[in-house]
Formats: sequence, C-alpha cells, structure tokens
Amino acid sequence: MDVTLKPAVLVQPSGVELAVGEEETLFQAAERAGYRWPTICGGLGTCRTCFVQVQEGVEHCSQMEALEREGIQSLRQPLDGSVRLACRLRVTGPVTVTKRGVRRRIEE
Repeated sequence: MDVTLKPAVLVQPSGVELAVGEEETLFQAAERAGYRWPTICGGLGTCRTCFVQVQEGVEHCSQMEALEREGIQSLRQPLDGSVRLACRLRVTGPVTVTKRGVRRRIEE
C-alpha cells in the first residue's frame, strides 16, 4: 500500500513524531510506526481511551463526525476541537497533541 505521508504530529510529553498518511488516523499512524497507543477498543471509537489534547494545529485537524462528537461529549469535554479521539483524527498539516502512555511496542 502506497501511503502519502503528511507533516508530523508531535506527541507530548514523549516527544514522539509521527508522519500520518493521507487516509490514516493518528491512531493508525502510531500503530504503523510501531507505537502502542492507549486503547481498549482497538481504534473503533467506542472506548474513548485514545483521546488527545490538541495543543497546536487545530486548523489542521479533520472535522468531528457523530461518533467522535458523542465520545467527546461523554468525556464531558468541549466540542471546540481541543480534545479529539486519536482513532478518528486525521490531519492535513503539523499538529501537536498531549497523550500520556504512547510508547514503542516491545517486540516479543
């Protein structure tokens, strides 16, 4: 699969930089790059564990769809784009997010 990569997403506080493909979510890009992203549902948008705080680049984030909007509301967070679900977030330019627990996968 040919993946056209976009500018990086910087994940703090770990300092991880991820190049996100044109059709990828942030969660998918992390998985492809060998990182473990905190989740329970595996990227289906139902557990809401993958949520991130967008620090910079909100204007480069995809529009929120109904499932994500419902998830953000259930977290009792504002719908202003500052909190997003990584499993639904697509980017078109550089973005900085905060998410604890993003780590390199340990090969078994």
